[in-house]
Amino acid sequence: MQQKKTILVADDDASINQLLTNALASKFEVASSSSGADTLAYCQQQKPDLILLDVNLGDIDGKEICKQIKQDYAPQAPLIIFISADDGQENIISCFENGADDFIGKPFSPAQVVGKVDALIKHNILVESLQSQSQELTNLVSTTMSQASSYGQSLQMVKQLNHANSEEEIANVVFSYLATQGLHAAIYFVKGEESVCFDQKSKVCSPIVKEVFELAHNKQRIKKLGGRLLVSDEHCSVLVMNPPADESDEYSIFIDIIAVIIEALEARYIGYLRERELQSVNTELSKVITQLSVDVEKVRQDRQKLMDDIVMQIGLSFHQLDLTIEQEEYFTKLMEDTLLNHDENNNVLMDLQDKLQHLVNEMKSLLG
Repeated sequence: MQQKKTILVADDDASINQLLTNALASKFEVASSSSGADTLAYCQQQKPDLILLDVNLGDIDGKEICKQIKQDYAPQAPLIIFISADDGQENIISCFENGADDFIGKPFSPAQVVGKVDALIKHNILVESLQSQSQELTNLVSTTMSQASSYGQSLQMVKQLNHANSEEEIANVVFSYLATQGLHAAIYFVKGEESVCFDQKSKVCSPIVKEVFELAHNKQRIKKLGGRLLVSDEHCSVLVMNPPADESDEYSIFIDIIAVIIEALEARYIGYLRERELQSVNTELSKVITQLSVDVEKVRQDRQKLMDDIVMQIGLSFHQLDLTIEQEEYFTKLMEDTLLNHDENNNVLMDLQDKLQHLVNEMKSLLG
């Protein structure tokens, strides 16, 4: 049999208390109080399901009592119906502002009160049932959205990895994602005899964590180490300090995501190593091209000076050679043709300089 709801009648008029107690007793467990202090004390000892509260109790204003009860017992505070001889709009609005669930004006009939109480309790039961169902649905949706969010965030992490340009930046991108999942990890990078290790919280890995990485790296794809989990690839390892419990729903999602993380981490690290090698080659090549450009310019200037000297010496020697007019015209034409060819050669060298400089600029642009 369903337990009866408890009603507290709070009115400083003993006759009204008795009238309402008698009217409600057949359907509800009924208690009464005649002051604000008694009302608050009863709520502390045995919280009622609903309070019929007189606006003017005498010692404490009914609205203040309502406000205090709603604050003290939220979110499971009792329902409160105000009873007042003042049924003006301003008073009713004030009651609702202080937390009232309903209002009954005086005079009233016992049947009216019983009907209001019964309807409000049934309404509250329906609301609680709907809230419970809504919460279950919310939890289901939340779990689904959490899974979708985890996958979405992991994809975002993969995108961000493409913009990381050092081992530390790569590690920090992964750490930022793991932090959103409530996970703590350390990451290990290795290339030949060189290795580096980062911790999500302390930045620098402890000696024991470094040793674990060196001993267990790339021995198994996934290796459990007590309450921790090590995931490895050829150049990278991730040690998760607080993975979800094996039997939990989160664990299967975690395994799927950590597999994505290690593959993305490995791919980005390999890409980073190649970029670093290309940048080194580009630096050396830029130096060579720059020096070559300088040398080409020097050769051009030296040739120009040599040709200028030859032309000047020949020009000065015409009067000493005692040449005929036809011979002078011949040598003059020969020098003009030679100078023209020399200018064309200079243009070729200058074009080569421009192309070399363009190549240097293109390589710098490609490698950032």
